[in-house]
Amino acid sequence: MRTRTLAQTLPLILPRMLTRALASVLLLLLVQGCAVQQWQSASIGRYRDSHSLADTLAELESQTPFNRDRPLYLLNKGLVHHLVGNYSQSNLDLEAAKVALEQVQALSVTEGLISTTLNETFNDYSATPSERVLLHTLMALNYLALNDLSSARVETLQSDLRMREIGDDNAQLASARFVAGLVFELNQEQSDAMISYRKAEQLLTRRQQAVPAALQARLLNSSRLLGLDSEHQGYLERFQSASTTLPDNYGEVLVLCFSGRVAAMQQRRISIYVPSLEHNVTISQPFYPPQLALLTASTLALGNDQVRLELLEDVDNLAREALQASQPKRIALSLARVTSKHMLVKNSRKKDPMLGLFADLVSILTEVADTRSWNLLPATMTKSPQIIEVKAGGTQLLIANSFGNITPLNY
Repeated sequence: MRTRTLAQTLPLILPRMLTRALASVLLLLLVQGCAVQQWQSASIGRYRDSHSLADTLAELESQTPFNRDRPLYLLNKGLVHHLVGNYSQSNLDLEAAKVALEQVQALSVTEGLISTTLNETFNDYSATPSERVLLHTLMALNYLALNDLSSARVETLQSDLRMREIGDDNAQLASARFVAGLVFELNQEQSDAMISYRKAEQLLTRRQQAVPAALQARLLNSSRLLGLDSEHQGYLERFQSASTTLPDNYGEVLVLCFSGRVAAMQQRRISIYVPSLEHNVTISQPFYPPQLALLTASTLALGNDQVRLELLEDVDNLAREALQASQPKRIALSLARVTSKHMLVKNSRKKDPMLGLFADLVSILTEVADTRSWNLLPATMTKSPQIIEVKAGGTQLLIANSFGNITPLNY
């Protein structure tokens, strides 16, 4: 039997060793890039909790997102610009996010193949149904702040189209309907305003949520102005309101306030038995930590007055609902992916133990949950009417947030 010397053997095994080493390095870099980007997405929320909005904006602008995370990056940047009062720049970022999300809706074959083979973090961020509607609502508020009622109207129409197009319960937002009603009302389109206010009330009732006083007043006033006597009487009995009109020489200040921040998704591992493999496999899935007590009412300092705010939209709960609705599909995809990986590992071990070891390493390192979310969103949207002495028939809208920023809009 002829024995090869080391000098003869090295040229045969060295290329294979180098190929595996290079593949391992590339894999580690790929997984590391994925982990870093997810960490960036989650950490910006934690950063905002302990820093000013200006610092948060600077931190965002210092980041260079991967193309797949650009929609989320633009959403976050647009929201922070809105919160600091940079309404024009906010709309530029949100419009860019809108275009990017439209492109993402048609997933490519290559992208689907990568997520099926590795994990969902390699997909472009597509946003939840409620996030895609909130984008339009934010843009409408920006345009109202810029005194561009026409453009605000366009966004409310797009918001309505988006809600009907998606159809999902998670995309039906009372806040979007209320802002649309406000825009129509300011534009002297009372009939369309009534339709929007009515839909907002129906959504809140379906969610077993109290109808805020500001919406009650608008339902009463709109139904009275449109001569909907039967509906108006029904609201009177239900809301037990003694007055449906403003006193002479008094106007209304309507406050819309963003408070808190939605929770950040985390990752957990779940063990599931797979009959075809005859053993358990471990998959990674995103989850939200337990929800804190819901803030249904709060106050806001408005000059020397304390304005009581009532819950309009539980944005944090919308995020949880979206995740829950997507769980069956996520788990099914993860099981299919992990099962394929296990079969690959088994087949690789039969051919070459080293190849099997490498395949096993790939399987473990790439099993990561997609925890990306628009986690700079406020946890709640609240509103309240405040009656003050202003010119007859005057209406003032205030857009406020928990950072103390208050923007007055006069119409």
